[in-house]
Amino acid sequence: MAKGERARTVGELRRSGYKVINVKEELRKNLVAKLQRGEQVFPGIIGFDDTVIPQVENAILAGHDLMLLGERGQAKSRLIRRLVDLLDDAIPVIAGCDINDDPYDPVCRR
Repeated sequence: MAKGERARTVGELRRSGYKVINVKEELRKNLVAKLQRGEQVFPGIIGFDDTVIPQVENAILAGHDLMLLGERGQAKSRLIRRLVDLLDDAIPVIAGCDINDDPYDPVCRR
């Protein structure tokens, strides 16, 4: 299978070395990669570089749950919308299955 090509079968997926990880692990893995590349993690969020953003990054790195509290206009929604940038672009799914469960151990009947 060529680099960048997606697996079409579970066998191809296994041979590719793909490992199923949960969302917290995926967020952490992709945050670490962004930090190593020196990329801005939450572009468009201004004024929280020394307070909120480091705390959110630490929480993700530690695998903690996040709860955002604050007054209106404190960029809570904007921050949540930027979290999806830390998720992978695609995940493998079983074709025709209504739920996107673990492709190695699917619950779906298909």
